[in-house]
Amino acid sequence: MKDLKTCREEIDAIDQQIIALFEQRMNVAKDVITYKLAHDMEIFQSAREQEVIEKNVNRIRNEELKGYAKTFIQDMMNISKTYQATFIPSENHYQLKAPRFDNIVVGYQGVPGSFSESALETYFKETTQRKNYVHFQDVFEALKNDEIDYGVVPLENSSTGAINDNYDLIRDYGFYVVGEQSIAVEQHLLGLPGSHIEDLREVYSHPQGLLQSSDFLDAHPYIQKHEYLNTATSAQFVAQQKNPTIAAIASQKAAQLYGLEILQENIQNLKTNATRFIIFGKNLETSQDVSHISLVFTLKHHVGTLYQVMKIINDHHINMLRIESRPLKQTAWEYYFYVDIEGSLEQENIILALEDLKAHTITLRVLGNYAKK
Repeated sequence: MKDLKTCREEIDAIDQQIIALFEQRMNVAKDVITYKLAHDMEIFQSAREQEVIEKNVNRIRNEELKGYAKTFIQDMMNISKTYQATFIPSENHYQLKAPRFDNIVVGYQGVPGSFSESALETYFKETTQRKNYVHFQDVFEALKNDEIDYGVVPLENSSTGAINDNYDLIRDYGFYVVGEQSIAVEQHLLGLPGSHIEDLREVYSHPQGLLQSSDFLDAHPYIQKHEYLNTATSAQFVAQQKNPTIAAIASQKAAQLYGLEILQENIQNLKTNATRFIIFGKNLETSQDVSHISLVFTLKHHVGTLYQVMKIINDHHINMLRIESRPLKQTAWEYYFYVDIEGSLEQENIILALEDLKAHTITLRVLGNYAKK
């Protein structure tokens, strides 16, 4: 048996050879990226990468070491790609436009009195011209068809989480997030004037309104729950039915607009209930107060790919605020990843990080650079 001193001396000698070879390999990697840039070639080729990994793993004689060898080669190639990304010109490739607030039309889902309309008025102004639509997707279609200049849809609630359909829509339509507006959401039980809670038999609201008020509804099991298109639309419906046994869960403004009475206020589970709304448009915009960047990307279905993305964000000293995954429709058990980070597309470390991320993702798209309000 070798003594520890001998083992350490041998490891030091091997490390000296490894580090010399590592330096040689990185110098050649620099030559490769220089050549590709000069000849306008595809920078990172996943098929070539897989070929290199398999070829080197097959050179290992000890079967027990092949898994470790694969990790070693993959890590070395990740380091090489990160190094190569530093030679890609870092000029800003993003066509950033100034935001618009005057002479615009903004679309939202629901009817007057909805929380989406409140977010619209808070972000823009109360006099902003607006159009309302039945479904979330209708708002995206309206922007696609130039009926509106911007759209407003909810993205996440503090108590019930993400509104996943809108994640998919912002990606599928290829639009950009240009702003974010959070508003406090107070859910009230609304009924016809003179009606009473003990006489109620049905309640209508958007699925989110029902979820956000689940504790109150569980305490009143005799009231049957019905999902409706929108909180304000449910208030409008109750007003039209003129039935004292039905109620809606909606806002105070909806009660005022549709002549309903608040039978019980603030029935939401969390008194600090809030919803994040995104404002989206056709162009990537920026302003002096931008602070957040949203990205969507896909990865190879391999061990460690998501870790590598997180490592790049960390290595470039960027604060990651949130990550969300959504399934790829065409491939089972694979996902889109949505990430929010702090920063501006005019910061050099952000531009460098995005070039680095492109080397480690299958697809990468900037969804927006905007201020969070």
